Amino acid sequence: MNIVIIHQSRTGNTKRAAELLGGAAKATGATVAVRPVTNIDFTELAAADLVFVGTWVDGLILFGHRPGEPSKVQSIPKLWNKKVAAFMTHAVNPGKAADKFSALLEEHGGEVIAARSLNRRNLETEAPSFVDETLAALNA
Repeated sequence: MNIVIIHQSRTGNTKRAAELLGGAAKATGATVAVRPVTNIDFTELAAADLVFVGTWVDGLILFGHRPGEPSKVQSIPKLWNKKVAAFMTHAVNPGKAADKFSALLEEHGGEVIAARSLNRRNLETEAPSFVDETLAALNA
């Protein structure tokens, strides 16, 4: 299985989450590429069976939660016919940002099969479980 993980990170938390997701996916035997949104390999993306796309949760603590810099995420090639897992990182409360991010990725052509916001303090435990959840949804 070929997996591409694309991330947009502002403070490094989403990049770290992408790396952890990549490590967990590699542990299952998958071929994995982790790329920032500014350095996508189009050949890898075309060959991908699954694409993880990540950004951070932007907004205030109690309201206004949304995907961080959606225009950069929208700059990636259209995700037609690709199974997609949306991931985000947050500090306190992600609200419904993962749902908004999923909708954005579906508008961009992807078929979102899993979505989750990962707490930046718990990335080491939440990232592997999200990979497991996503692979289970892919194989369902």
